[in-house]
Amino acid sequence: MIHLELILELLDIPEENIDLFSLRQSNRAKRLSFKPSIRNGFEIVLPRNYDDKWVLEIVTKNKSRILKLLTEIMESRREIRPTSIELPSIGSSWEIIYIATDEKYLHAVTETSTALEVPEKTEDVFWTSIILQKWLQEKAIQYLPIHLHNVSLKLELSYKKVRIKRQKTLWGSCSIKGNINLNRNLMLMPYEVIDYVLHHELTHLKILNHSSKFWKELESSFPEYKMRKKQLKHFGSNQIPEWALV
Repeated sequence: MIHLELILELLDIPEENIDLFSLRQSNRAKRLSFKPSIRNGFEIVLPRNYDDKWVLEIVTKNKSRILKLLTEIMESRREIRPTSIELPSIGSSWEIIYIATDEKYLHAVTETSTALEVPEKTEDVFWTSIILQKWLQEKAIQYLPIHLHNVSLKLELSYKKVRIKRQKTLWGSCSIKGNINLNRNLMLMPYEVIDYVLHHELTHLKILNHSSKFWKELESSFPEYKMRKKQLKHFGSNQIPEWALV
């Protein structure tokens, strides 16, 4: 039976990166596979029946690819511990100061006009992102509902409820009941992009689809929607930091 230590030696993995690797056997797997992720590190999955020599040959053949994926995981993990945060939505930015603290204050971010004091939990590499996401959620709750309310008054369109959520694929949504959901990561977008999303969702109060009629209606109240829609796609694909996603 093959051991992880043998694979790590074959790949020349430094001691400080050993914890990023894991090895498991799956009765459902039909082939050897690599599963890299920022949260779980680099997992090698073995099929139920395998030959040690065969496994080592595949690992050797894919060594450069494995090391490249490992580098990407390490870079992503560094990004979840940012040195600064900018919220273009409100034109503010903060330097991040990491502090050691006792358990009582482990969940609290201290904010000034220029800095965020963020408590660290050294045994949990994802603790920083958990704390910063909580802080971002609070910022979004403070800001997005007010902005939505003001746009709704301008458009003379009334919604029922608004919820700020962590959403992976949607920036906003409008239900048939007139409830609106907004993605908290909109706070990381420029003001004009948020404005587009809010106009978009409020327009759904009148037309609950993406027909040509909907886009014409949106254009009548938000003429630059095509430009802002492109911006949203660009920022959504390239500008959301890793700490806000994991």
